[in-house]
Amino acid sequence: MTEQQKSLRERDGHIANNWYVICLTEELGREKPIQRTLYDTPYVIWRDETGKPAILPDRCLHRHTFISMGGWIKEGRVCCPYHGWEYNRSGQVEHIPSEGPDSQVERKLCLKAIPCYEQDGAIWAWMGEGEPTTELPPWRFPNYGQKGWHHYFMVTDFTGEVTDLAENFMDVPHTVFVHKGWFRDKKDQKVPMTVETKDGTVLCTYNQEDDEFSWAAKMLLNPGGHPMKHTDKFIYPNLTSVDYWFGDNGFIINSQVSPVGTLNSRVYTYIAYKVNMFGSLIKPIISYYTREVINQDVDIMINQGGSLAVDSHRTYRSTPADELHIQIERLRRYGQLGDDKLWTFETKKEVEFWI
Repeated sequence: MTEQQKSLRERDGHIANNWYVICLTEELGREKPIQRTLYDTPYVIWRDETGKPAILPDRCLHRHTFISMGGWIKEGRVCCPYHGWEYNRSGQVEHIPSEGPDSQVERKLCLKAIPCYEQDGAIWAWMGEGEPTTELPPWRFPNYGQKGWHHYFMVTDFTGEVTDLAENFMDVPHTVFVHKGWFRDKKDQKVPMTVETKDGTVLCTYNQEDDEFSWAAKMLLNPGGHPMKHTDKFIYPNLTSVDYWFGDNGFIINSQVSPVGTLNSRVYTYIAYKVNMFGSLIKPIISYYTREVINQDVDIMINQGGSLAVDSHRTYRSTPADELHIQIERLRRYGQLGDDKLWTFETKKEVEFWI
């Protein structure tokens, strides 16, 4: 079997042994189960009698029906819509209606429960084969619920895989073309950049003294015209943090890329901002603005994904501006192999590019 014929989970190797966002808190009510997919596997998600999320493979043991499609919740158990089989949060079948009210269910009739945890407005699922290596998901969305900060989530389906999208979200040169007039305009300016790889992260610091947004973003986020500090960070295995600071105020974009399948990902974008005035009032405007910018990235990733679907050999040609891409690809490769260099490799480079 060639590398291209393998499933995404097979290609990701040890990367799968991590926590991934499977849905947002606001997406999961108490009345009905929902379905979400990670690594080509559909899962059913619901809340038990205590309100805690529970996750099982979305495939009834009886006749392999999707439990989520038309299923219901009864006393904290999720019920299959075909014959009413009832599963508890541990995956055990507790009742089979056709066997009568007093029937005894075999203990072997059990689906594998998926460890999950809810925090900061998101529900995380452990995708590893064994027990989680950490009790809780290690990532906390910054400034969540803090006074003076406003936040919201956006959920977006992208063509592309985690590496493709992490590179896109942290790539500055594309912004003057894909987001022209919306986010950044071409100025024919040289931008010094420091790229530092350490402890499973890639940190990019932009050292341009007069860096700024395009006029639309500047009016919303930095009307005072304060000097802007811009950093981008990749956090293994699948997180990017794009941070802009204007004095004490800030604009943070965290993207958690969940692997759905080959060239298919769902991105949970957490956006938090702090401005001098009218934070709540401008939220609809900022939400509209960021959605339009993300939609532009959706379009360019459809373009790239169509090309990769035809020929998945990634013989990319890179320039100094692509140093962050090279480092992200390096860490992801170490992760696939389970190589300890993922955590011990260090490098720091000063590069320049033009926008």
